[in-house]
Amino acid sequence: MNEDSVRLVRLAYEAWNEHGPAAIEPLLAEDVELHDAPQLPDAEVWRGRRSVLERLQAVADSVGGGYVEFQGFTLKGDAVLVTMLWELGSEARHAELGQVFHLVDVKDGKIARLRVFLTESEVNALS
Repeated sequence: MNEDSVRLVRLAYEAWNEHGPAAIEPLLAEDVELHDAPQLPDAEVWRGRRSVLERLQAVADSVGGGYVEFQGFTLKGDAVLVTMLWELGSEARHAELGQVFHLVDVKDGKIARLRVFLTESEVNALS
């Protein structure tokens, strides 16, 4: 894991934020995994590009969030930690839904795994 991975993840998340989840498809590995936040009652692991993109869109549609303010892209062990503030609406300065954390694994220049967490303490517990 290096700064190239951080740049790739930043590029993907900025495209996602501006154009929706489908914008990151070319940056996802074929066998990409998405791990829902563990405390969700229906938390699952989604595998494959299509399944992951459908899940990301479904979450955005159900929650109504349309804009993320990025607070950081940093290396965390072998992953990139994305810290963001999720907001309602499709542009900045809307009501906040709260902080969300993604740990993103990059393999062979593609995003291989995204793990979602709702608290920073959950992320820190992995160390």
